[in-house]
Amino acid sequence: MTTFSLYPQAWIAYIALGLVLLFLLDLKLRKTHFAIRASLLTLIATGAFTPEIVRDSETYAPLLLTSLFNAELDGISAIYQGLITLLIVWGILLSLVLAIRHFIFVGKSKQEPRTSHEKTKDN
Repeated sequence: MTTFSLYPQAWIAYIALGLVLLFLLDLKLRKTHFAIRASLLTLIATGAFTPEIVRDSETYAPLLLTSLFNAELDGISAIYQGLITLLIVWGILLSLVLAIRHFIFVGKSKQEPRTSHEKTKDN
């Protein structure tokens, strides 16, 4: 199997449209709790953007699709391998997002000066 001439442009369009989809979903979910919103968005991003080499080719495709197509030849074990990989990547990505948010809020809380009313309340 050989690559087609617009392969890099197809990936650029796929990633750009995927990011637009994630942005629109984030706008729709803005009133939900951050952890739920981050979990859902990172799950969708992981499923859409985790690449894997296509069998008998030098091109990449989303892991979710390649594991489904490989299931025809390898059986259900290809789907299990793909799901395990996706869960590991999702866990790492979600942990990073939650850790970054935590460190941002810790930094903001240290920068905010306490008012004199708050100081007397603690004493």
